Amino acid sequence: MKRRAFFTMLLAAAAALGCAHGKTNKRGYRGPAHDRPFPAGQVTDSFWETQETNAEAADFIFYDHEFRGQTAELAPGAKRHLEEVAMRLEHVPFPVVIEVSQHHAKPMLDQARRRTIVEQLARMGVLNAEERVVVANAFPEGYTAIEAESAYFNTLGGAFGGGAGRRFGGTGGSYR
Repeated sequence: MKRRAFFTMLLAAAAALGCAHGKTNKRGYRGPAHDRPFPAGQVTDSFWETQETNAEAADFIFYDHEFRGQTAELAPGAKRHLEEVAMRLEHVPFPVVIEVSQHHAKPMLDQARRRTIVEQLARMGVLNAEERVVVANAFPEGYTAIEAESAYFNTLGGAFGGGAGRRFGGTGGSYR
Protein backbone atom coordinates (compact mmCIF):
# COMPACT_ATOMS: atom_id res chain seq x y z
CA MET A 1 0.00 0.00 0.00
CA LYS A 2 2.82 2.36 0.86
CA ARG A 3 4.38 1.60 -2.49
CA ARG A 4 1.23 2.39 -4.34
CA ALA A 5 0.84 5.71 -2.51
CA PHE A 6 4.47 6.59 -3.28
CA PHE A 7 4.05 5.93 -7.02
CA THR A 8 0.75 7.81 -7.08
CA MET A 9 2.41 10.80 -5.43
CA LEU A 10 5.35 10.59 -7.83
CA LEU A 11 2.99 10.48 -10.81
CA ALA A 12 1.01 13.45 -9.46
CA ALA A 13 4.22 15.46 -8.94
CA ALA A 14 5.39 14.69 -12.50
CA ALA A 15 2.02 15.72 -13.92
CA ALA A 16 2.01 18.95 -11.87
CA LEU A 17 5.55 19.97 -12.83
CA GLY A 18 5.14 19.05 -16.45
CA CYS A 19 7.75 18.05 -18.99
CA ALA A 20 10.58 20.38 -20.08
CA HIS A 21 10.47 19.08 -23.65
CA GLY A 22 8.17 21.76 -25.01
CA LYS A 23 9.80 24.77 -23.35
CA THR A 24 11.75 27.40 -25.26
CA ASN A 25 14.39 29.94 -24.32
CA LYS A 26 14.05 33.74 -24.70
CA ARG A 27 14.56 33.58 -28.47
CA GLY A 28 12.05 30.78 -28.97
CA TYR A 29 14.69 28.13 -29.66
CA ARG A 30 13.72 24.56 -28.84
CA GLY A 31 16.29 21.91 -28.23
CA PRO A 32 19.25 21.06 -26.06
CA ALA A 33 21.79 23.73 -25.20
CA HIS A 34 24.62 22.03 -27.12
CA ASP A 35 22.60 22.16 -30.34
CA ARG A 36 22.23 25.94 -30.48
CA PRO A 37 23.25 27.90 -33.59
CA PHE A 38 26.72 29.45 -33.70
CA PRO A 39 27.12 33.15 -32.87
CA ALA A 40 27.31 35.48 -35.86
CA GLY A 41 30.63 35.17 -37.65
CA GLN A 42 32.01 32.19 -35.76
CA VAL A 43 31.80 29.84 -38.71
CA THR A 44 32.91 32.28 -41.40
CA ASP A 45 35.78 33.93 -39.49
CA SER A 46 38.23 31.13 -40.26
CA PHE A 47 37.39 31.39 -43.96
CA TRP A 48 38.02 35.14 -44.00
CA GLU A 49 41.26 34.76 -42.04
CA THR A 50 42.47 32.23 -44.61
CA GLN A 51 41.61 34.64 -47.41
CA GLU A 52 43.49 37.45 -45.66
CA THR A 53 46.55 35.26 -45.11
CA ASN A 54 46.60 34.18 -48.75
CA ALA A 55 46.29 37.79 -49.88
CA GLU A 56 49.16 38.81 -47.61
CA ALA A 57 51.33 35.97 -48.98
CA ALA A 58 50.60 37.21 -52.52
CA ASP A 59 52.27 40.52 -51.60
CA PHE A 60 55.60 38.65 -51.60
CA ILE A 61 55.40 37.47 -55.23
CA PHE A 62 57.54 39.07 -57.93
CA TYR A 63 55.72 38.61 -61.21
CA ASP A 64 57.20 38.42 -64.69
CA HIS A 65 56.10 41.97 -65.51
CA GLU A 66 58.19 43.34 -62.63
CA PHE A 67 61.38 42.65 -64.58
CA ARG A 68 62.54 44.47 -67.71
CA GLY A 69 61.71 42.27 -70.70
CA GLN A 70 63.52 38.95 -70.69
CA THR A 71 66.22 40.11 -68.25
CA ALA A 72 66.86 39.87 -64.53
CA GLU A 73 66.88 43.66 -64.16
CA LEU A 74 64.11 45.06 -61.95
CA ALA A 75 61.57 47.44 -63.46
CA PRO A 76 61.09 50.80 -61.69
CA GLY A 77 57.87 49.75 -59.95
CA ALA A 78 59.45 46.55 -58.72
CA LYS A 79 62.11 48.50 -56.82
CA ARG A 80 59.45 50.02 -54.59
CA HIS A 81 57.83 46.59 -54.24
CA LEU A 82 61.21 45.16 -53.20
CA GLU A 83 61.60 47.84 -50.51
CA GLU A 84 58.15 47.03 -49.10
CA VAL A 85 58.97 43.32 -49.07
CA ALA A 86 62.30 43.96 -47.32
CA MET A 87 60.57 45.99 -44.58
CA ARG A 88 57.89 43.36 -43.92
CA LEU A 89 59.89 40.16 -44.45
CA GLU A 90 61.16 39.76 -40.89
CA HIS A 91 57.59 39.92 -39.53
CA VAL A 92 55.94 37.26 -41.70
CA PRO A 93 56.55 33.55 -42.38
CA PHE A 94 55.96 33.74 -46.14
CA PRO A 95 58.61 33.02 -48.78
CA VAL A 96 59.51 35.54 -51.45
CA VAL A 97 58.37 33.95 -54.71
CA ILE A 98 59.83 34.69 -58.12
CA GLU A 99 57.24 33.75 -60.74
CA VAL A 100 58.56 30.94 -62.90
CA SER A 101 58.76 31.57 -66.65
CA GLN A 102 55.86 30.29 -68.72
CA HIS A 103 56.02 26.51 -69.15
CA HIS A 104 59.37 26.55 -67.28
CA ALA A 105 60.94 27.52 -70.60
CA LYS A 106 63.77 29.66 -69.21
CA PRO A 107 65.21 28.17 -66.01
CA MET A 108 68.45 30.18 -66.33
CA LEU A 109 66.46 33.43 -66.46
CA ASP A 110 64.41 32.33 -63.43
CA GLN A 111 67.58 31.64 -61.43
CA ALA A 112 69.14 34.95 -62.54
CA ARG A 113 66.03 36.79 -61.34
CA ARG A 114 66.20 34.91 -58.04
CA ARG A 115 69.86 35.91 -57.62
CA THR A 116 68.95 39.54 -58.31
CA ILE A 117 66.25 39.56 -55.64
CA VAL A 118 68.51 37.76 -53.12
CA GLU A 119 71.33 40.25 -53.72
CA GLN A 120 69.02 43.25 -53.39
CA LEU A 121 67.43 41.91 -50.19
CA ALA A 122 70.88 41.18 -48.71
CA ARG A 123 71.96 44.72 -49.63
CA MET A 124 68.91 46.02 -47.72
CA GLY A 125 69.89 44.04 -44.61
CA VAL A 126 67.64 40.98 -44.83
CA LEU A 127 69.65 38.24 -43.11
CA ASN A 128 68.16 35.00 -44.45
CA ALA A 129 67.35 36.13 -47.99
CA GLU A 130 68.99 33.08 -49.59
CA GLU A 131 66.61 30.70 -47.76
CA ARG A 132 63.48 32.84 -48.18
CA VAL A 133 63.59 33.46 -51.95
CA VAL A 134 62.25 30.67 -54.18
CA VAL A 135 61.28 30.25 -57.82
CA ALA A 136 57.77 28.87 -58.09
CA ASN A 137 54.41 29.33 -59.76
CA ALA A 138 52.51 32.40 -58.64
CA PHE A 139 49.71 31.52 -56.21
CA PRO A 140 46.91 33.51 -57.85
CA GLU A 141 45.98 32.46 -61.33
CA GLY A 142 46.15 35.10 -64.01
CA TYR A 143 43.46 35.98 -66.53
CA THR A 144 43.45 34.62 -70.03
CA ALA A 145 43.26 37.20 -72.80
CA ILE A 146 39.56 36.50 -73.33
CA GLU A 147 38.76 36.86 -69.61
CA ALA A 148 40.78 40.08 -69.38
CA GLU A 149 39.04 41.57 -72.41
CA SER A 150 35.62 40.70 -71.00
CA ALA A 151 36.48 42.20 -67.60
CA TYR A 152 37.76 45.37 -69.27
CA PHE A 153 34.64 45.90 -71.35
CA ASN A 154 32.39 45.18 -68.37
CA THR A 155 33.93 48.16 -66.57
CA LEU A 156 33.10 50.53 -69.43
CA GLY A 157 29.35 50.02 -69.20
CA GLY A 158 28.79 52.23 -66.16
CA ALA A 159 27.29 51.44 -62.81
CA PHE A 160 25.32 48.27 -62.17
CA GLY A 161 26.13 46.76 -65.53
CA GLY A 162 24.32 49.55 -67.34
CA GLY A 163 25.04 49.72 -71.00
CA ALA A 164 23.60 51.34 -74.04
CA GLY A 165 20.00 51.04 -72.85
CA ARG A 166 17.91 53.81 -71.40
CA ARG A 167 15.46 51.83 -69.31
CA PHE A 168 16.14 49.26 -66.63
CA GLY A 169 19.89 49.28 -67.34
CA GLY A 170 19.55 47.02 -70.36
CA THR A 171 21.08 47.18 -73.77
CA GLY A 172 18.28 48.73 -75.75
CA GLY A 173 15.01 50.49 -75.41
CA SER A 174 14.02 54.06 -76.04
CA TYR A 175 12.01 56.87 -74.53
CA ARG A 176 8.74 57.91 -76.07
